[in-house]
Amino acid sequence: ENNFLAVHLYGDDAKSGNEPLAKLQLSYNATYADLVDAMPKSMRNLYRYFSIARRPLHFDKDGTTLLSAVYRARCATTNFFRLPLCIAAHERAHYGSSGHILRNDLPIVDMRDVYRKFSSKCRSSLMNVRGNLDKNQTFMFEALSFTFPSNCTDYDARVDIDYIMSQDLDLFNLQECVCLFQIKYHDKSAKLKDMPMVSFNGERNARLYNWVQPSSYWFCYKTQHARLIAIGGMHAFVRHIYIIPSLLNLPSDLFIQNASRNPLYNRNTPLPCQCLKVREHDKKDFPHIAYHATSIITIESILMDGLVMPDTVVSSGLRICPPINHISRGTTAFGIKDFSNAIFVTPSIHYCSDPGYAVSFTHEDKRFIAVLECSIKEKSFRSLPSMVLTYVPHSDDNIKEIEWRLTNPADIEIISVLFIPIVSLITAANPGRPKKSGANPNSVT
Repeated sequence: ENNFLAVHLYGDDAKSGNEPLAKLQLSYNATYADLVDAMPKSMRNLYRYFSIARRPLHFDKDGTTLLSAVYRARCATTNFFRLPLCIAAHERAHYGSSGHILRNDLPIVDMRDVYRKFSSKCRSSLMNVRGNLDKNQTFMFEALSFTFPSNCTDYDARVDIDYIMSQDLDLFNLQECVCLFQIKYHDKSAKLKDMPMVSFNGERNARLYNWVQPSSYWFCYKTQHARLIAIGGMHAFVRHIYIIPSLLNLPSDLFIQNASRNPLYNRNTPLPCQCLKVREHDKKDFPHIAYHATSIITIESILMDGLVMPDTVVSSGLRICPPINHISRGTTAFGIKDFSNAIFVTPSIHYCSDPGYAVSFTHEDKRFIAVLECSIKEKSFRSLPSMVLTYVPHSDDNIKEIEWRLTNPADIEIISVLFIPIVSLITAANPGRPKKSGANPNSVT
C-alpha cells in the first residue's frame, strides 16, 4: 500500500520545541487507529488526542478519516490540503470548550459516474519511456507536459495518459481547474524508479493536486509540488489566484470572488483601500468590528487557521510567537499575568496602521500595509489603553480603550483583508518600527 499522507506531530507548547515529535507516513484513508498505531511506541500510549491550530480533531464515528477530521475542524472551508499535515498531539483532551464549530464532512464522490463521464470526454495517448537513457525524456499533450528524469527505468516502459481540459468538463466542481488527467502503466510488468515532473504550460500559477479517492479532498506537497507521486490515480492542475502578483496568491475557495472575477475591489471605508472579501459579516453573533495588522507573507496561513494564540503550531508547521518588539511572554501588564498570551485587535484603523504594528510591502511602485478586518463577539474582549508611546490619536479614537485583548480565537472571524496604500512612490522612506511599550511604565513588571 502506498503511504503518501505525510503527517508531522508536534507538542502543543513551546517547551516541546519547534521540531516535530514524530514524522509519519499514512495511507489516505487513515483513521484514528491508524494514526495512533503509526506513532513510535514511546508516544503511542502517551498521546491520544490531537488538534490542528488548537482546534480539536473529532473522530466521533467509526471509520472517520484523519483528512475528514482535519477538514471539519480547521478554520478554512477548503477541500485542498498541503502536506505534510501538521497537527499537535496531547496527553489529555484540550480546547474542547473553546466554541469552535465543526463543519459537515464533504460527500463521497460517485466514482463510477466520475470515470464514466471522464472516459466519454477524455483524450488518450501513450508515452514510450526508454530504459537506461542518460537524459531527460519529455512528452507534451497540448499544454500538459511530462518530463521523465534520466535513468528513471531499467527497461522500456509504456505509460497510458488520459486527460481532459476543464473547459470541456469539470467532474469535481473544482474552481479554477485547468486540467484533469490520469496515467497508468500500459503493461503490468512496467515500473519506474523515479517519477516524472509535470507542468501545465501557460499557467504559471497552476498547482498539481492529487485526488483522494473516493472523497472530495485533493492534496499537494509543500515541497516537490510538481513531481507526480505515483503512476495511477486522478490528478488536477488548479489555478491559484493572484491577489498581489509575486507576493500573494491563494486557492480560490479561501475568499469570496466578485462578479468581475477580480479578487480585489476598491473601498473608501475605513480608509481608501483595496479589499479581499473572505466571508460575510455575521452581525448577530460577531457584532463588533476591529482590525489587526499583519505581514503579507502570513496572510495565507492566517486565512487557513484564523488568528491564533501564541505558541500555537499552525498548519504550515510554524509555531507562532509574539514579535520581538512586543511585550514578552510571562510579563505581567495592566494587572494581567502573562499579558501577551492573547490576541490583540483594535477598533481604530489609524492605530492599527501605526508603524509599531504594520509591516509595509511594495507593489507597482507603491507601498501598502495589510490589515485584517475582523468581527468580534460581544463581551469577548478587555479594552486597554494605547501601548504605543509614539502614537498620535485621531479625533475619533478612544485612546483609553484602543487595544482589545482576547483569549479565545473562536471569538474572532476574519471577514476581509484590506490593502491600504501608505506611499505612492517606491523611493519613499520606509518608516521605522518603534518598540511597543506600556502606556504606563509602572503597569508592566
